[in-house]
Amino acid sequence: MDNYKNDWMEPAPSEPPPPAPEPVRRRRQRKGRRVVSLVLSAALFGSVAAGSFCGVQQLLGGEGSAETAAAEAGTLTMLSSTSGTTARYGMDVSDIAAMALPCVVSITNISVQEVQSFFHHFGPNGSGQTQLEETVSCGSGVIIYSDEEADALYIVTNQHVVADAMTLSVSFVDNSVYEAQLCGTDEELDLAVLKVALTDLSEQTLEQIDVISIGDSDALEVGEQVVAIGNALGYGQSVTTGIVSALNRSITNEDGTTSSYIQTDAAINPGNSGGALLKLDGELIGINAAKLSSTDVEGMGYAIPISDVMERIVELMTQTTALSQPAAQSAFSGRTQGGRSV
Repeated sequence: MDNYKNDWMEPAPSEPPPPAPEPVRRRRQRKGRRVVSLVLSAALFGSVAAGSFCGVQQLLGGEGSAETAAAEAGTLTMLSSTSGTTARYGMDVSDIAAMALPCVVSITNISVQEVQSFFHHFGPNGSGQTQLEETVSCGSGVIIYSDEEADALYIVTNQHVVADAMTLSVSFVDNSVYEAQLCGTDEELDLAVLKVALTDLSEQTLEQIDVISIGDSDALEVGEQVVAIGNALGYGQSVTTGIVSALNRSITNEDGTTSSYIQTDAAINPGNSGGALLKLDGELIGINAAKLSSTDVEGMGYAIPISDVMERIVELMTQTTALSQPAAQSAFSGRTQGGRSV
């Protein structure tokens, strides 16, 4: 019995010592590496899946594809938003043309010029006799103001477009032609303002024409894209585009007058004189006036900054200028063929 008690009371053998911690740490490290690998694999799969989803959505043209691309690929959205000019102004050149063409007109000037007579080319002391000849020249203009109380639609152009005119006519975007009156001119600034009676215009013409929005040429920056519209070569309105090449460019005219211009590489040709130079928001920032023409020169056109002359334009609107008086029919030989563009 004592032996039995002694056997029962004998303490149980001690438990085996816990395993060394080193293998545990190794197992945890291996497990950590597996977790990291799974996380990286999931991230890579998610990126590939997101890119594939966006690509499929764009190819299928599904609804919300642009929004999904913007949410999943922010970098691409930022790049696309800074490229081109549509992000800055929301319009491209076709939008500007559609907006501005109703505001631009073609101007026809019929005048009498003194030319040398072909039949009397050799005269006393080698000098030829001259005769008067009726000539037709073409230019452009921009509708800047409509005044129903004064019954007048005002058009700004260059002074050299209307110089020596006996009659002036304006062709609108619908190809309708109306006689115009000369308000005032400024030869030094090369500016002139015409007006057409609103009551003379047909309902169709009134529905299609518009008044240009005036911009701030002082805010222009070199390199900014611009659009030129005018009656190039007298063929009708044409649209060209370029950039602002320089600001405050001083140019001396043929009469010795020096003025400050916007220089642009947008194509400006004879007949564009008096036309519109526009920013990509469709606002008028210049009146096209001149270009350098030479076999050694390309892309150097000039426009009068609108902010420099707007006050003067308003003054010219209040004036009235008589046109040249027609000469006696026997005094000139007839109208020149084809006319000319200015």
